[in-house]
Amino acid sequence: MVGPIKNNPLSSLHSPWVVVCITLLAAGLTRWAAAADAANTSNEAGLQEVTVTAEKFTSTVQDTPISITALTGEQLTSAGITRIEDLIGGVPGLSVRSAGPGLTEYDARGLASNGGAAPTVGFYLDEIPLSPPALSQSGKVVIDPDLYDVERIEVLRGPQGTLYGSGSMGGTVKIITTPPKLGTWEGTAQIDGSDTHGGSGNGSASLALNVPIGDMIALRLVASDKYRSGWINEVTLNPFPLPLFAPGPVPGSLVKATSYGDLLTAPVSSVDHNVNTEQLSNERVSLLVQPREGTSFTLFYMVQDLGMGGYDLLDSTPTTSTSPGPVYDAHFEAFPLREPIHDNIQIFGLTGTTDVGFADITSATSYFNREARQTEDSTLSMYYANVPGPPSPPGYYCAVPSATCTGPAPPAPGSYPPLVPVPYSEVDPSHQFAQELRLTSHDIAGLHYVVGGFYSVLHSVWQEESANPATIPFGIPDGSYFTSWNPYRVIQSAAFADGSYAITNQLKFATGVRWYEYNSDQHEESWGYDAPNTVPGTVTLTTAADKGYNPRFNLSYEPSPDLNLYATASKGFRPGGANQILPPSNLPPYCTPGTLSFKPDSVWNYEIGEKARLFDNWLTINSDIYYIKWNGVQQVFTLVCGYQYYNNAGDGRSYGPELEIHAKVTANLALQLSGAYTNARITNPTPAYQQYLSQQVTLPNGSPQCPVTGSCTAPILNIPKDTASAALIYTQPLPGDYELTGRLDDSFVGTSYDVAYFYGLTLPSYNIANFRLVLAHGPWSAHLYLDNLANKVALITANNTSFQFNAPQLVRYSTNQPRTVGIQFNYGF
Repeated sequence: MVGPIKNNPLSSLHSPWVVVCITLLAAGLTRWAAAADAANTSNEAGLQEVTVTAEKFTSTVQDTPISITALTGEQLTSAGITRIEDLIGGVPGLSVRSAGPGLTEYDARGLASNGGAAPTVGFYLDEIPLSPPALSQSGKVVIDPDLYDVERIEVLRGPQGTLYGSGSMGGTVKIITTPPKLGTWEGTAQIDGSDTHGGSGNGSASLALNVPIGDMIALRLVASDKYRSGWINEVTLNPFPLPLFAPGPVPGSLVKATSYGDLLTAPVSSVDHNVNTEQLSNERVSLLVQPREGTSFTLFYMVQDLGMGGYDLLDSTPTTSTSPGPVYDAHFEAFPLREPIHDNIQIFGLTGTTDVGFADITSATSYFNREARQTEDSTLSMYYANVPGPPSPPGYYCAVPSATCTGPAPPAPGSYPPLVPVPYSEVDPSHQFAQELRLTSHDIAGLHYVVGGFYSVLHSVWQEESANPATIPFGIPDGSYFTSWNPYRVIQSAAFADGSYAITNQLKFATGVRWYEYNSDQHEESWGYDAPNTVPGTVTLTTAADKGYNPRFNLSYEPSPDLNLYATASKGFRPGGANQILPPSNLPPYCTPGTLSFKPDSVWNYEIGEKARLFDNWLTINSDIYYIKWNGVQQVFTLVCGYQYYNNAGDGRSYGPELEIHAKVTANLALQLSGAYTNARITNPTPAYQQYLSQQVTLPNGSPQCPVTGSCTAPILNIPKDTASAALIYTQPLPGDYELTGRLDDSFVGTSYDVAYFYGLTLPSYNIANFRLVLAHGPWSAHLYLDNLANKVALITANNTSFQFNAPQLVRYSTNQPRTVGIQFNYGF
């Protein structure tokens, strides 16, 4: 039966009870650990040190004086992390905006990526920068790479503009794959089977093989094939409840309807079950050639194909409060139109390194080709968007004119488009060439430096089409509601230098600067009933360019090998860009004018932090507090006509603390805690953004959150105020060299603010708890897991793929996978 979801997110997602329970338990366990450590006379090892290359040379997390979280491949497997999105809540300050696999953008420290043509978080696969399409309506979405046979993941928080460039204003995510190994035959295999509540069976198989070829060559082959069942239904109603008008402000008056009729009592024509399936295949090949000690070349190739039957989206109805209205476990349609998604990418990389005595020279060349396709059902949004609204004043129609109702009569049924199936398709082909050349010094007398240059060219095309050739609306020759062909090019160049000097054995100063220049251009040709032009042939060119410097300064002090104190000031920036052209304001869908281009935005990040080892490295505590000043915030403007565009919304700021604790309580018991509080707001909106906010309904009484004049602040979109995670891991040796490990973890994500159509919405907080039990013996292990123990339904974002259902009658929320129970087998050889 289709209806409101039984696990109501408004009543069950607010209490971080598992985090609280684990934290309270941790308080007692930590006291026990101190006593146990004092009495411990064995040589048990402490916590594992994780090696990182965040600063372009090898170090460890504890010895690197920046905010960084790193997880090894073994830690990813033990925690059941198969997607980058699974890190949310567990990595302080990291958040997402997503509609499912392949449709995820990342934010860090309150610097949202929803506005602009570039992300705020850089994304690297080894040495390869992966840029999202510049104009995709689903956001700054990067690929969703398979994480099998990954050596580690590094998440750098705060601007990384010196070493990583423009896409790393808020942070950088680096995936480091396991490299080929000379002289070693080895491999791993994994099979996985599970079942999802409300869906069906899931399965995957993965294999990695390292093949030595003589003394100087090694080949590593990795292949994965994964299937995830869906759990969301597409329900076709016939006839669909289509109220065009609703009661207005005075007796007998009518206004344009902003909600559907009763979806649950309408006749059901058909039901397509579990549509949001996922099929992923990934193959990687790495070839290492090492002709002599200190010189190596690595050739990398990856191909990944991701297909989904539909979005991970639930339907909801609008509400006059700041919280979601009734949420359903399905998507309702007037015609049985599927919404498939396809994402294919090929990645090539060639990295060469040679030791020249005083330094290493590294060349990193890469190229990727990606094509992302998605289709949405725009039938109802097109229909409602083109129902003529009442004139203003008086702002309403009159069913029967009277002394109290003075508006005009509502339009005749023939004055708006008929209800016909209108699939709305988007294709985003993109490709990028990138080259980096750098010199990394050896540590000589306390001096270490990295100097180099970078160049990249990104070509992406935003191609959209919505049409029904059987119905030619209002004389448009090809039956097009909206068709667009927008090639977009971004060229970036940079030169950088970064170095550190040990003033004393305890005091070290680091500084760096990156000079950058970018040029972008967009050629837009759009036509159709809802487009700027009614016929093809008109092309508009919009360009943007800028150049400047990104410096950073870092002072670190190590009074002992177990304590690292640091202070950082760093700058980051994001390029400006071009917008789509909005329809004329005197034609449907009656958009207000929007700017054709927007300027760059930039941040200054000020931070102090510490990294401490205690009890012979049985306990580490890493914490920081930061303040970010954000100039010229690029923000999305969602218009009442259903369109959106980007503009600089004003100046803002973000601040908060971040904390990570890892403890080996006893030789068998480990504890992990992390958390962050993020306060991110636009504090000085531009007149255009304040005018936009003054028209946006956000408060329970239907009033705007900002006045037309006077002071005003607004939250940054899609940023949870607080996140936390906790995990307990207990390992028990068994007879016969067997080992049993249990893991209980929970991630809490606090409330965040979002926009759907023209409504501001507060998304409720949620918890996701997981449990794993692992039995290991020698080279093999068996994992029994329960993901999403409490079967929570989280509302993650609203209408983030808003290129066609950005309409007042419907809000679609991205959601998480229901409770999933499964078993996994791993074997290494």
